[in-house]
Amino acid sequence: MEAHAESGRRLRRITRRMYDENEDLSDVEEITNIRSFNLEEKLKSASYNTNFVVMMDGKDFTYEYVQKEALRIPLIFKTKDGLGIRMPDPDFNVSEVKGLVGSRRAVDVMDVSTQKGTEMSMAQFVRYYETPESERDKLFNVISLEFSHTKLENLIKRPIVVDLVDWVDNMWPQHLKEKQTEATNAIAEMKYPKVQKYCLMSVKGCYTDFHIDFGGTSVWYHVHRGEKVFWLIPPTPPNLVLYEEWVLSGKQSDVFLGDRVEGCQRVELKQGYTFFIPSGWIHAVYTPEDALVFGGNILHSFNIPMQLTIYEIENRTKVHAKFRYPFYYEMCW
Repeated sequence: MEAHAESGRRLRRITRRMYDENEDLSDVEEITNIRSFNLEEKLKSASYNTNFVVMMDGKDFTYEYVQKEALRIPLIFKTKDGLGIRMPDPDFNVSEVKGLVGSRRAVDVMDVSTQKGTEMSMAQFVRYYETPESERDKLFNVISLEFSHTKLENLIKRPIVVDLVDWVDNMWPQHLKEKQTEATNAIAEMKYPKVQKYCLMSVKGCYTDFHIDFGGTSVWYHVHRGEKVFWLIPPTPPNLVLYEEWVLSGKQSDVFLGDRVEGCQRVELKQGYTFFIPSGWIHAVYTPEDALVFGGNILHSFNIPMQLTIYEIENRTKVHAKFRYPFYYEMCW
């Protein structure tokens, strides 16, 4: 998913403060993460043309396919036919998300320009999201709203194959999952790895830098409204070494990782597309128009070595516990 960083789930520690909707942010000094590369150039460049992604029909995304291919190839489904997913009506919007998860629900929000985190209520964020583009002084991105155990959960169903392979459904003690009543992701109240259903709300211009989803999880990702652009890098040993060095360098804003690795593909996801990102794939995400995405993260049995490899990278790069897969050790034990 994005940093979750998008698909989750951010991999770099961020400074968090409370958002004040009455605060004048126009003259706040922005001293971090000023990009030295031209993102517009990366969106137009013909350099990112390696062909990794496979277009697939939903009817062919079966458990037998997973057994054969081990979920190691990025997949795009142009329609949801045959996937077994359920989504809200096409005109469903962020205001309705607020109504179903609660207007007071606190959400982690990323300031795209500074990479600083803040916390808003859903009411505050929706008010910002619905502000006309020309009147937005900043770019705010919600990429980690997990909505299990809210009313929104009843409107969303994951691909059937995801249900069949997800360790949370197949390995975690069911009685613990049934004890979960807290809708937020407060770790003190969490009874199972609550990472299965995320809502991502991004305004035009949002960018999430290269990351790997936490714990080497695989990601399902449905663009309900708007569009997304991904840059994908395969998790080869040399690429993972380059990624780790890039994270530890502290110079992410100076270097576009897609220019340093062995193979990078840029893909455009249109409204209605469903995307599957395998374990370990390094990716960055751009939002060309206001977007509403539903997705989730899974651990599974078909690429355990990669999942453990990413876990070790997180250890070495000292990813904060808040941004890691909950109960990872217990799940793998």
